[in-house]
Amino acid sequence: FNLAICFTIKNIDYKIDIYNHYNSDASAAVRAGNMVRHGLIGPGVDASHGYERTHKTGILNTLKLLQRYIEE
Repeated sequence: FNLAICFTIKNIDYKIDIYNHYNSDASAAVRAGNMVRHGLIGPGVDASHGYERTHKTGILNTLKLLQRYIEE
């Protein structure tokens, strides 16, 4: 499943970014020794608390992406 292709085909506005120092529950699982591939998706945010500065279109595009991913 290639996200960039999905975004382009389904006409979903997107931006791909890499956060080298971001942690999640999946990161904790890897540190605990689990061998899992993981990735995070979500609307773009501009603060440590994303809900403070999140645009509605970012949320809608994230929902569109999740829908397309589930349908694949």
